[in-house]
Amino acid sequence: MMSMTDYAGIAGLIAAAAVAIWMLRNHRTATTARTGKHRGSPTLRLPRPAHPERAAARGSR
Repeated sequence: MMSMTDYAGIAGLIAAAAVAIWMLRNHRTATTARTGKHRGSPTLRLPRPAHPERAAARGSR
């Protein structure tokens, strides 16, 4: 027969798993709500010239 501490331990494990799942779901929805869509880690986007070989030729003239 199981004692009260066994039941408390099982209930604690179930509660910890439920909280972990809730936190993961909440984090995902908060991220998508803030950015519009989930894109992973934010990256620094720099404008690139469309044809760098033309820009190099133009600069040498």
